[in-house]
Amino acid sequence: MKPRLLLAHAARLAVVAAIVWLVHVEHVSFLGRQQGADLTSLPIDRIRSYLPDAAAIGGDSNAVAGGRDVLADSGERVGTIFKTSPAGDAAIGFSGPTDLLVVCDADLHVAGVEILSSRDTRDHVAAIERDPRFLASLRGKSLDDLASLAAGRIDAVGGSTLTCLAMAEGLSLRLGGSASTSRFDASPTLADLRKIFPNAVAIEPDAGDPAVIRVLAADRIPLGWALRTSPAADRTIGYQGPTDAVIGFDAQGKVAGVAVLATYDNEPYVGYVRDDRAFRRVYRGMTFEELAGIDPGNTGVEGVSGATMTSQAVARGIVLAAQARREAGTAGKNHSSLGTIVRDLDGPRLGALGAIAVGIITAFTRLRGVWFGRIALPLAVLAYLGFGAGALLSQAQLWGWAQAGVPRGAVVLAALAAAAAVLPATTRKNVYCSHLCAHGAAQQLLVRFAKPRRSIPAAARPWLTALPWALLALAIVTAVLHLPLNLVDLEPFDAYLPTVAGIAALVIFGGSLVASAVWPMAYCRHACPTGALLDHLRLNSRSDRFTWRDGVMLACLAAAVLAHWWPR
Repeated sequence: MKPRLLLAHAARLAVVAAIVWLVHVEHVSFLGRQQGADLTSLPIDRIRSYLPDAAAIGGDSNAVAGGRDVLADSGERVGTIFKTSPAGDAAIGFSGPTDLLVVCDADLHVAGVEILSSRDTRDHVAAIERDPRFLASLRGKSLDDLASLAAGRIDAVGGSTLTCLAMAEGLSLRLGGSASTSRFDASPTLADLRKIFPNAVAIEPDAGDPAVIRVLAADRIPLGWALRTSPAADRTIGYQGPTDAVIGFDAQGKVAGVAVLATYDNEPYVGYVRDDRAFRRVYRGMTFEELAGIDPGNTGVEGVSGATMTSQAVARGIVLAAQARREAGTAGKNHSSLGTIVRDLDGPRLGALGAIAVGIITAFTRLRGVWFGRIALPLAVLAYLGFGAGALLSQAQLWGWAQAGVPRGAVVLAALAAAAAVLPATTRKNVYCSHLCAHGAAQQLLVRFAKPRRSIPAAARPWLTALPWALLALAIVTAVLHLPLNLVDLEPFDAYLPTVAGIAALVIFGGSLVASAVWPMAYCRHACPTGALLDHLRLNSRSDRFTWRDGVMLACLAAAVLAHWWPR
């Protein structure tokens, strides 16, 4: 193969990859700009109390996504402001999150922090506003310090510790940090674990997961292990706050009991739960997998009399902790993300993946030319991947993934996307369009049974040649600029899920099949933007030639570059 051809093909792929990357980074910037929009309405006097030279709120900050520069009379930047919501809203205090305004000086050190609004308990928020100790302790910290704030000790206001912790977590989340550190200082003790394992003589934290505790008898004989609910359940609020607990598993891997530990909830209510013998046996006899498989919103626990909200919150926290542990590794054993994906595969997903594998095999063997490849496979793809799974690639899905990432559960679509992108670029075969697309399969069957023989009128051919590329360019520009256009309305693929399909998708679906009954493969050849993109990625003997299609993609790349770097 000629080096020039390979170089040109690599350049073509690089242009598409650059567009995908720019769609993603511009989406992140867009979300940041949305977050910073409300900051422009703040009175400048409010900022001037922390930055005396502040004269106006300027444009988007280059230092903090979603932040705004603060300008002096001369136009010089004297500081930066940002707020913690919505990125920090996952940090819940007693009853809700708090939105903080953070004012930084020109060196990006905190000049002041104040509460903009809060959905937390009014009295706890008021206590923090009366006692400025916690907010004042943040002054002088760098952004890196704030990002790691949740992992360290804070100077909390007495009586409002949980609200202060939530504010610290919100700051950390806002700046890309983690809020996975426990809100409870005291770790479970041997005395705590003896409530479940009376013969325990020693406990050891697991080296790979601090929430897992090994429980040992004399001579270091394993009795079982315990799972701490914090920090996984730290945002699970009972009557007034979260509660730490441990659930023990015996040597056979079944639940042996529950011990309720420290709490931010109303202590008399927690005491009722601690003393309730029936609650200490909740989930007893279940395996870890059975426990992790419970719906956290419907645990089946009716609750302890007089402490219903608290006991149900503890039960829900136990399930959440088990599910979090399962994500990291089942029953104390580490598993790879691939293992987690494989474990989550059910029958329909395995069937869909099998259909994809059969389609790929058919494309590269003689099966494609016999009855199996011409009739049986298209019928299976139409029924199983199409109307059964709704698994079709589309502009809405591809550019949505480019913006926000691939959802964890989209195993079938991810496999389709991988096959659709990789195989044309490396094997010269557009396998997805020819063997895995349900709408393509529907048109192939029409060719077999309706036997359309007409050709497209000559006058319409230039317009139809340009149509899929015009739709592709429109989709890319929409994704980059966040135009108010729903990309599912450009293609018929939502019609394979008729319960959610819109009118536009249904109309295109019906119209494209009618057209394909007259002109062979009409939609695939003359109207499909997803097919045009995949065919553009296909390696062929003419890949070293620059065409008008390359010009369209370069224009899209230029639009994406301008959209991302154009001064605002």
